[in-house]
Amino acid sequence: MRLEGTLLYLFWLLMSLLSPQHASATGRILIQRLGPATHKHGQVLQNLELAFPELNDEQRESLARDIWGNFGAVMAEYPHLNRLTTGGSPPFVDVIMDEDTRAILEKKRPAIYVGAHLGNWELTASIIAESGVPLSVIYGPQRNPVLERMIQQRRSSLGYRLIAKNNGVRRLVREIRSGRSVGLLPDQRVDNGEPVPFFGHNAPTTTSPAWLAIKLNCPLIPVQIERTGNTRFRAVFHPPLLSGEEINERSDPLQITTALNRLFESWIRNQPDQWVCMKRRWQTVPAT
Repeated sequence: MRLEGTLLYLFWLLMSLLSPQHASATGRILIQRLGPATHKHGQVLQNLELAFPELNDEQRESLARDIWGNFGAVMAEYPHLNRLTTGGSPPFVDVIMDEDTRAILEKKRPAIYVGAHLGNWELTASIIAESGVPLSVIYGPQRNPVLERMIQQRRSSLGYRLIAKNNGVRRLVREIRSGRSVGLLPDQRVDNGEPVPFFGHNAPTTTSPAWLAIKLNCPLIPVQIERTGNTRFRAVFHPPLLSGEEINERSDPLQITTALNRLFESWIRNQPDQWVCMKRRWQTVPAT
């Protein structure tokens, strides 16, 4: 555990000495070479086989290396997260916003913002908080307590409140009822989740975002982060999947979650090299 922490510390120390752009490029090159040598590479290939069965082995291997490269860029950008803002010089993030979503954001109406592990997903919450929205973000703690402490230190100054997912949905209910918005990244596997289609295969998926939106009658807004270059991004605030006005007793969390998975799937198909998929997403194992 300490070895992993030491390696990450030295990596971030080196990246902090570089400009954000050079750090991002360096991290991409380094991890693009090292990632495929780790045991996680097999899981990436397995996920790609399920998501993109039309690709051959060589194409999946090439895509997997690009995925490692994006992951390396993300890791190298951690020391510079405070600088990767919409108002920096240059503006590292360009924002595209649906008008209905803009009205919700400007009124600071409590909402549920959901994203996926694409581009640099760490920017999603900071962009929302930067707009003045009181935001609480749920996250999955690292198993390694040294890594956990280091990552939370990087996130702590970004303007939002952090809530460990083991504190549960009740905490999120209290946050929303107190006037705060919440942010979640519900695209990864949840062992006790509902089987929801994802790339044509049922994947254990949390329905918590949809359930919260229905229970508390608040908007459910997808936010997509696209990488357009080294430390250059586009944040797309999509139309609300739920605006709060159409919610009634017949609203179905499973149906809404299915629509959200389809949206995530379209994002990934558009930019598969920016999909971080080092963890098992499906129960299904590809046939050999």
